[in-house]
Amino acid sequence: MSRIGGHRWRKLLAQMLEEDGDICWLCGKPGATSGDHVVPVSVAPHLEFDRENVRPAHLRCNQRRGDTPAVRHSPRIPTSRAW
Repeated sequence: MSRIGGHRWRKLLAQMLEEDGDICWLCGKPGATSGDHVVPVSVAPHLEFDRENVRPAHLRCNQRRGDTPAVRHSPRIPTSRAW
């Protein structure tokens, strides 16, 4: 069962936004306030709270992507982390 929205997720989201800023990794525009899982939680539930698996995203961009794997989605801005 997902606990997204709980204390642990809010703490991870705050850390991610502080470290990565608010540029949406999906559209490249500023103002991201949510976290998008690079590898969807539905595919890899063990990565739900893995900091390396979360990127800043607008809620709308995040919802639009859904469970589409990042490889197929092809983000518009590069990530500095190696996968």
